[in-house]
Amino acid sequence: MSEDGSSRHSTARLAVVLVGICFLLNVLSRGIGESFTTFLLALTAEFQANRADVAAIYSLQMMLAGLCAPLAGYCFDRFGPLSIYVAGLLLLITGLLLASFGEAVWHFYIFIGIGVGGAAAFLGNAPHSALLTRWFEGGNLSRAMSVIYAAMGVGSLLMVPLAQFVIETWGWRNAYRLLAGIALLTMPALLLVSWPTAQVGRILPSRPKPTDGNVPSDIAETITAIEWTIGSAMRNPAFWGLSSVFFFTSAGMFSVMVQAVAYMVELGYAPLKAASIYGLVGVLTPIGILGFSWLDVRIGRHSSAALSYAFSLLGLAALWALKLWPSPLVLWTFVLLVGLSFGARGPLVGATAARIFHGPRFGMIFGTMMVGSGLGISFGTFTGATLHDLTGGYTAVFLFSGVCVLLGAMPFWTYSALRRFGP
Repeated sequence: MSEDGSSRHSTARLAVVLVGICFLLNVLSRGIGESFTTFLLALTAEFQANRADVAAIYSLQMMLAGLCAPLAGYCFDRFGPLSIYVAGLLLLITGLLLASFGEAVWHFYIFIGIGVGGAAAFLGNAPHSALLTRWFEGGNLSRAMSVIYAAMGVGSLLMVPLAQFVIETWGWRNAYRLLAGIALLTMPALLLVSWPTAQVGRILPSRPKPTDGNVPSDIAETITAIEWTIGSAMRNPAFWGLSSVFFFTSAGMFSVMVQAVAYMVELGYAPLKAASIYGLVGVLTPIGILGFSWLDVRIGRHSSAALSYAFSLLGLAALWALKLWPSPLVLWTFVLLVGLSFGARGPLVGATAARIFHGPRFGMIFGTMMVGSGLGISFGTFTGATLHDLTGGYTAVFLFSGVCVLLGAMPFWTYSALRRFGP
C-alpha cells in the first residue's frame, strides 16, 4: 500500500473510532438519564412525595443539560474534546454516587438534576457534533450524526431494564451505585484515541448527493463564505427555527415518555414488564434514526421529517388508547411507531445546522441551539407531571404532548430559511 493510501486508511480508521467513542458516551449519558423513569415511582414512595416534585428532578436534569450545552461547546472549541469528556465522566460518577446516599428529594435536585444534568451536556451531542464536523461532511456527516443520536435508544434499551431490575432486587440506592460503576469503567475507552490529532480533524470526502440542487448555488456560496459567530448565527432565522424544533418536539415527546413506565404500571403492567416495554422502544430508536437519515437522502428532509412526526403522533395516541383497548396490537403500535420516530429529528436538525453554520465556532453555536432541547424536555416533563397531579389522569398530558409535537414540526415549513435546505 502506498504512503498516501496508508494515510487515508489511518484517517478513516480514526474517524470510525471517534464515532464509536461518541456513541459510547451518548449511550452512557443518555441511558443513565432515561433510567430516571424507573426511579420515579421508587423515589416517590421512598420520600412520600407527589409526582410533580419528583419529576422535577428529571426536569432540572434535562434543563441543565440544555443550558450547559453552550458551555460544553465553548469548552470544546477552547480546550478540546478530551478535557470535557473526562470532566463529564467525573461529574457523572460523582453525582450518581452522592445520589445513592440521598435522604430528601432536594438532595436529588443537586446530585441528579445538577450533577448528572451538567455531565450530560459535556458527554452529549453538542461536543460530539462539533467533533464530527471536523471529520465528516455531506452524506457522511448525516450518517455519522445519526449513529450518535441512535445511542439514545441503545442507552434506554440497556440502562432502563437494568436499573429497574436492580431497584426491584437490591433497591434504588444500589442501582445508582451500579450506574456509577458502569460510568467509571467507560474511562479507559478514552485512551483509544490520539486526541491532538482528533481535535485538529480532517474532512473525509462524501459523494455528492442528487438533492444538493435543492439549495441555490448563490445561497450555498454565501453561507460557505460567512465566518459564523454566535451573534451572527442568532440573527439568522434558521437558528431560531431549528431551536424551536428542538424545544417543542422535546417538550411533546418527554411530557409523556418520562411517565410512560408509571403510566403502564397504573394500567396494571408489572414494573419490570413496563420497563422492558420502554426498553423495546429503545431497541427500535436507533433503527428509526438510521432509517430516517437514509430517507433524508432518498426522499428529502421535509418528507422524512413529516413522516417521523406522523409516526410520533400516532404512536402516542396508541399509548393513550391502551387504557381503553388494552390489546397487544395497540401496545405494539405504540412501541413500533414511537420507537422508530423517537429521536429521529435530532440528526435532521444537526445536519441542517452543520450545513448552514459550519465553521470553527460551530460547537458553541450548536450547543446554544441545543438549549432549546434541554428547556423543552424540562418544560415538557414538569408540565406533564403537573397536569397528571392536577387532573389525576393522563388525558391532559397526551393532549399537551400532541400540541407540542405539532408545533415542533411547523418550522420545517414555516421558516423560509429552512425551506431552502434539503438533506
